[in-house]
Amino acid sequence: MLMFPSLALWAHKEFQLGLPETLNLGFTMYLLFGLVSLPMGLLADRYGHKQLLVAMFMGLGVSSIAAGFSRGPGIFALLLASIGFFASIYHPVGIGLISKTCHNRGRALGNNGVWGNLGIGLAPLCAGLGAYLTDWRIVYIVVGVMVFGVGVVLWRMKIDEKPVVRTGAVEPGTTGRHLSYFALMLVSMCLLGLCYRGTVVSIPAYFEAQIHFLGNLMRWDTDLSVSASHSFGTTLLVSGIYLFGIFGQMTGGRLADRMDLRLAYLSFHLCALPFMVLMGVLTELPLFMVGMGYLFFSLGMQPIENSLVARMTPNHLRSMAYGLKFILVLGMGAFSVKMVRWVLTHREPQLVYFIQGGLIATVLILVSLLYWVSRDESFRNE
Repeated sequence: MLMFPSLALWAHKEFQLGLPETLNLGFTMYLLFGLVSLPMGLLADRYGHKQLLVAMFMGLGVSSIAAGFSRGPGIFALLLASIGFFASIYHPVGIGLISKTCHNRGRALGNNGVWGNLGIGLAPLCAGLGAYLTDWRIVYIVVGVMVFGVGVVLWRMKIDEKPVVRTGAVEPGTTGRHLSYFALMLVSMCLLGLCYRGTVVSIPAYFEAQIHFLGNLMRWDTDLSVSASHSFGTTLLVSGIYLFGIFGQMTGGRLADRMDLRLAYLSFHLCALPFMVLMGVLTELPLFMVGMGYLFFSLGMQPIENSLVARMTPNHLRSMAYGLKFILVLGMGAFSVKMVRWVLTHREPQLVYFIQGGLIATVLILVSLLYWVSRDESFRNE
């Protein structure tokens, strides 16, 4: 999925579309990525996790291969939607499985995030390199074959899905208060979903417009608005900030096992806010640096957030709870694609980051409220 914003730098010329219109082709992909997560979570709680994860990898592989052979933006958008459908399995099913079956839950979720961020960081790099050296369609085909192969390997593996026994004063999710806390978290996570998706979709085009030093080093042809060398230079920068987010995941995962989850969550968002605002102000190397800072805290809070969800919900409904989370985080986040398109078409691109700064500020208020209303309780990974 993270290949698409970078490959759009090449695909929009072949489709003879503007870059905003090409990015908009991914709207249904992002929407299904979130909307289908709830039914997938329900299926996992009832029938198990492994079968769904196998179906995810195989479905992603076939969809990606087909996207490489597609002709025309309509069919390409339909296959992107298929990618979003199968990718929706991962978060509720995969994270639900980890949260129930792994000791040191925060660290396990953090380690999962490290490998996830490695994929996120390598996606634009590999996509850009592949498109630069060969063709953007070949990238989809090669990656599709690899992902399908992972599904075959997983199908032959044995996975113990029995939940670990945890010690704690109260079983998560067994009180009405926990459910009200979870509802407050859902609102916060919905706003963060809008913020995250808006950043993911906008940042390749934004970096391409605002950062030129790497393209100049690669002998960028200034007569072209989007040259191959400059587009590849942009994908290197985008990969760099996502890979730096790995350190945030490692930090967040370890803090999730050592301190109050609410305080850690609040602290990470408080640190992320100024970096987001500065992304709308700075250019060139300073913009790249603040982008790294924002991704460190934005991605680093994820194991903390997922630990909070696990602490507020019972085991037998855990994947459904993650499905609810991601139907808002990823499904509602898809509407950021529309917001980004509107801003890029009618306003200055910096407005995207000022809007998202406002969303983070609102989340800080909501998390502070959560901390206050639950001040007499403990929110730690047991």
